[in-house]
Amino acid sequence: MKLRKVIAVTVTVASALALTACGGTSNAPSGASSEGLSAVKSIDYWYWADDATDPTIINLAADFKQQTGITVNLQNIPNPQFYDKLVNAVAAGNGPDATHLNTTMFGQLISADVLAPLDDDIAKWAGKDDVIPSMWNYVKSADGKTSYALPNKQLMFLLYYRKDLFKAAGVDVPKTQQEFVDVAAKLTDPAHNHYAFDIRGGNNGGDQWAAFLVAGGAKFLDAKGSVVFDSNEARAANAKYVSVFPYTPPGSIGNGVGQIKDNLASGTAAMIISHIGVSKELVSKAGDNVGVALIPSVSGDPSKTTYLGTMNMNAVLASSKKKDAAFKWISFLTETKAQLAITNSTNGYLPVVKSVATDPQYKDNQFFQVSVQEQGSSIAWPPIPGTTVASQKTWGPVMQGALLGQNPPDQVVKAIADTLKTGR
Repeated sequence: MKLRKVIAVTVTVASALALTACGGTSNAPSGASSEGLSAVKSIDYWYWADDATDPTIINLAADFKQQTGITVNLQNIPNPQFYDKLVNAVAAGNGPDATHLNTTMFGQLISADVLAPLDDDIAKWAGKDDVIPSMWNYVKSADGKTSYALPNKQLMFLLYYRKDLFKAAGVDVPKTQQEFVDVAAKLTDPAHNHYAFDIRGGNNGGDQWAAFLVAGGAKFLDAKGSVVFDSNEARAANAKYVSVFPYTPPGSIGNGVGQIKDNLASGTAAMIISHIGVSKELVSKAGDNVGVALIPSVSGDPSKTTYLGTMNMNAVLASSKKKDAAFKWISFLTETKAQLAITNSTNGYLPVVKSVATDPQYKDNQFFQVSVQEQGSSIAWPPIPGTTVASQKTWGPVMQGALLGQNPPDQVVKAIADTLKTGR
């Protein structure tokens, strides 16, 4: 059963067998065995939020109920636990009707037939032409033939920095990856609790690492879809990334997004890599001291650089008996009113619809403008099963091993490439 391939990522074989025996998921196509929209009173939706106090989704669910009469039962699950909890729920037969996902979760769930194909629903959806055309690339299968989600929050990874710490150290913001390494020692002053870069070696730090490697010339796949990640370019960028570990705050090997945000806001870290979704919180805590720049690349020339992008998307589960209502909800979240609310929230990412992306409020937003500059040439983690395993399981232990000198840095690149190829 294909579902077992997903379960194996998160639980032992014995547990997988027990969960599968409880009853797996239906692989019915979109719309099959779905209650009529008028008969549905409620649906279940799972999501996460970087700022768990942000009420935007709660408010949007209330608006949706007012419009449709359908209650959205929300479950906010912290991102580090999200994928495992979703997989285990699907295996046990009690998954939600619709769910938030990111790019790294996508391929494994498609391969296991967990997600409902949405092309027929999209074709009938009035809002489809407002979606920025390039956003559709993030929600399709690896062959580009089938859409399994709707775009919701697009993001590019950015270099955040403390202007005051750079000024005090007398150094410029790095444009190249060699400059990034060169300024690390000058920005580090342990006596005053100042360090160059919070490397985020803990949960989900693989995205920040991959953003640095992609800007360094690494590619996941070639034009034929073959994995080519283990390259000289990837190894060289990875070596530079690992080399700044002596200039990171104590504990950074286990840090997640909360810690790196706090370290930049307090001045403990002079630089972090994150996305536009953290910009409002950082500015609220550190004000004008927060600056943003392109991810350092080989040449420092954005016209010669490819950047890493990703998508937080919404999907309908194949097991849902309320697919029509679930699609109505996730399409509501990709329409103008919801996109404005999401983009302006403390969890705001880049809008995925033209009606919001052209809003004048973004013209003077430095975080938005740097993101848009990177969008011009970007790739994402590929939607293949190996991506989920590589990012969720492989990266953490092998990267921490490299930082601690327990395995050579090149082993990180090799391990990720091998996982992308094999899916395990």
